[in-house]
Amino acid sequence: MRFATVGLAIVVLFVAGGCGGTSGADRTKTAAAGQPTPTAPVRTSTVAATVVATVQPPAISIDVPAANAHVHVPIDVRGSSNVFEGVLSVQLQQTDGTLLCERRVQSTSGTGTPGTWQTTIAVPPPVSASQGTIRAFSRSARDGSEENVVTRGIVVAPDAPAIVILTPGCNVDIAAGTGLPVTGTASVFEAALSLELRNADGMVVASQSVTADAGAPARGSWSAMLNISSLPAGLYELTAFDLSARDGSRENEFSIPLRITV
Repeated sequence: MRFATVGLAIVVLFVAGGCGGTSGADRTKTAAAGQPTPTAPVRTSTVAATVVATVQPPAISIDVPAANAHVHVPIDVRGSSNVFEGVLSVQLQQTDGTLLCERRVQSTSGTGTPGTWQTTIAVPPPVSASQGTIRAFSRSARDGSEENVVTRGIVVAPDAPAIVILTPGCNVDIAAGTGLPVTGTASVFEAALSLELRNADGMVVASQSVTADAGAPARGSWSAMLNISSLPAGLYELTAFDLSARDGSRENEFSIPLRITV
């Protein structure tokens, strides 16, 4: 009987402890109440952005002649461009900035599409090898100012080509209604050469056969007078050339731009 009483007391105490105390779950909540709630670590992924630097080609380049090249007149000048309407100007200057010749050039493509260009600059050769500068540039569609300027230093040799136009000079203004006197030198077969004047559309508007006072291998002088009395003001191209003794083709062309003015 005593054994049963003690056992009953133990059961009562156990039940009382379970009812009046704090449960295991409550104790866990109580312990955690004063602590910050842990958060799951946030994984960040850093993606390195790779920036590929694209080098844009210049709006105008001079590819030929090479820098500091020794050249002979007429000078072949070539390059690439990506300018407004594909129009640019190419100049030959002395080192002091004196303009010897300027040509207006149309490249193969206009704005937005890179193209190529080529021109020939013809001036009387210097007495001795002389440094010069080739300049190429476009003009602003907004105000006409020079832009995209590139330069190339060269050395012009004193050697004369087979035909040279001495006068008029490159880009000279000729008054309308007058004659156009032309002088030069030549070292060509039988001293025979021809002159042509073409308008901006490429049509021959005046021409004349000329004979120098000496034939190749000597160098002779020559002169002529072209009739331009009926020609309108505008841009023109004057060319002197001879015909090949082998096949009759044109050769030794020497061309300069000029203007007929009102």
